Amino acid sequence: MKKTMVVAALAASVVTTSPAANAADPITLKFGYPAPMQTAAGQVITAWGKEVEEASGGTLAVQFFPGASLATFGNVLDRVLNKVIDIGFGVFGEYTAQFPKSDTPSLPFECNKSGDCSAVMWRLYASGVTADEFGRVKPLALFTFPTSSLQSTRLVKTADDMKGMKVVATGRTLSDAVTLMGGAPVTLGPGEYFQSLERGTANGVVVSWSGALTFKLDEVSKYHLGVPFGLFPSFVFMNKDSYAALPAQAKAAIEKTTGESLSRRMGGAGDKATEDAIARFSSLPGHTTVPELPPDEAARWKKILAPITDNWIKNTPNGAKVIEAHRAEMNKVRAGM
Repeated sequence: MKKTMVVAALAASVVTTSPAANAADPITLKFGYPAPMQTAAGQVITAWGKEVEEASGGTLAVQFFPGASLATFGNVLDRVLNKVIDIGFGVFGEYTAQFPKSDTPSLPFECNKSGDCSAVMWRLYASGVTADEFGRVKPLALFTFPTSSLQSTRLVKTADDMKGMKVVATGRTLSDAVTLMGGAPVTLGPGEYFQSLERGTANGVVVSWSGALTFKLDEVSKYHLGVPFGLFPSFVFMNKDSYAALPAQAKAAIEKTTGESLSRRMGGAGDKATEDAIARFSSLPGHTTVPELPPDEAARWKKILAPITDNWIKNTPNGAKVIEAHRAEMNKVRAGM
């Protein structure tokens, strides 16, 4: 009996003094992700969650809340600022007025590849060109969704075909582009794209190629055209207090796995998704898919859309310097620097 009690006491001692038992539980970071996690960007961010947990040495856990469970595209910034969530993904189109300098990717003809433009976005922030816009949050990634497409219920081949169309466009720049083309911009969130085409409240939606598949717009439109309206700038923000409260090892893990590298990964995934989406649209019977405008028509659209960049430079604080820095960094990125 005494032997049994001694063994039990020793076992209890081993359990209570083991490092695993004494180690603090990981800090769980709530990540609001308003889109489906099955998308290309969602898969990258899911992989990042596992990577940062591993790099943190067990001090961090990332819990994802996809869809509208904790945040929507319209309120994700507020949810981060108010610490309803610790990290949030969103699109700048919903907050253009608060981040005007970060809108360069959406300007016509300034970007063509999402991976490249994402690197440029991060460099403009890291070098201080746009840093003053992010004083209330901690950016983890700044990236773009890929080239714009027009998903429509009407055939559009030329600039004239855009006249009179009701087109859903997120953000001021895209709305201005639709207006210059003679269309009427309609402001709706991504979750309303499908119904707008299905019910006829809009004739078209400007959205990334992969986004069109995500929201199943191929079921309610049969004309798919690549348009030079720009790319869709997006973000992954963290609450500054949530970050400040982390132990050093957890902070180091976040710094190691975010920044330009994560931005490039998010953008690069979008480029691959674009290729796949265009191939998918091209295979649909009865659908017309044109990945990009013919050169002569593209030149015409560029002339029509030129006032957007001119006005952006004029109305954005230090707009001329920002666009100059954007173009300089873009040249470096394209040259492999």
